[in-house]
Amino acid sequence: MLDASTITTARAPRQLSPDTELDVALLRDPGDRLAPGSDLLRSPAFFRLHAQTYARAWYAVVMDGSSGESLAGGWFAEIAPGEVQSGTRESFGALHSPFAPLHTALAARMILATEDELRARGVHRVRITLPPAAYEPESHAVWMNAYLRLGYGPTVPDLVFQADVGTDAMVDHMGDIPRAVVQTAARRGMAARALRPTERADAHTVISASHARHGRARIEPLEGILAMEAALPGTVHWHGVFQHDRMIAASISFSLPAAHLSGQAMGDAGDVDRHNPLALLVSHLHEWGASEGIRALDLGLASHAGEPNEHLMTLGRQLGFTPSLQYTLEKELAAEARA
Repeated sequence: MLDASTITTARAPRQLSPDTELDVALLRDPGDRLAPGSDLLRSPAFFRLHAQTYARAWYAVVMDGSSGESLAGGWFAEIAPGEVQSGTRESFGALHSPFAPLHTALAARMILATEDELRARGVHRVRITLPPAAYEPESHAVWMNAYLRLGYGPTVPDLVFQADVGTDAMVDHMGDIPRAVVQTAARRGMAARALRPTERADAHTVISASHARHGRARIEPLEGILAMEAALPGTVHWHGVFQHDRMIAASISFSLPAAHLSGQAMGDAGDVDRHNPLALLVSHLHEWGASEGIRALDLGLASHAGEPNEHLMTLGRQLGFTPSLQYTLEKELAAEARA
């Protein structure tokens, strides 16, 4: 087994041979240089923020066994004795490699090598939540094929609404009612903007109440989000809609690689009127994202444990978004390691 001190980072993406020699290290305190190009949710920094909440958690680094070069990374947390999860229903995990697209045989070997290390630590069951299919389409196809061939079984997939951020305004893709909200917002005294640090607690309150009202999953406590913002500057973005001086809608979004903005939490005050201010908030996020070089925007999950939230499904379509599948896969590991 290679020591963590021997691991180096990839200088630039290259095509990996399907026969590349592999080694895997499961680390409890990984450094930031161990996962080149990883997105926020699969980064060592994100792992360090959350690992302490689990009895056991490891950051898996897949390396070139001959050079120590880091080829892929992702993290696993023990959610019950002998059962680990990578990613949750509210976000995603699985291994990430900057050398996409991988050869399907190499992706399978990475998975098997990681299984061996988990099995050696008494793990008998693995659950993996992949990124939404639209997030990294080519990589998703390769990893999905590899996991299924290796005996992972899918649960009912969740739904994530996504839209491209291009030259067209988001309002051009909305239904009649949300388009009217955006077009008449100024006359109604409504405006959207980035939030100030002093407004974040109010935004969290608005979003939490909205999630509870519409049957969405509870969002992370404010302290946890602020801790992530402090540890990972520039990755958390707060935006809101005001009617005169009152906050009537807000969002918390994360920056992911490949110029992707993920709306992890979003909600409205619920007592404005039938003209939902989320239409203005989404239009603002789309314009803001375009100015920041963002190419894709998602609204987060529109389902829970695979069961669609019909309110969010209707809202997503009206706002001009398209649903994408997010798979969670499970596998019971054999007692013996591979030969």
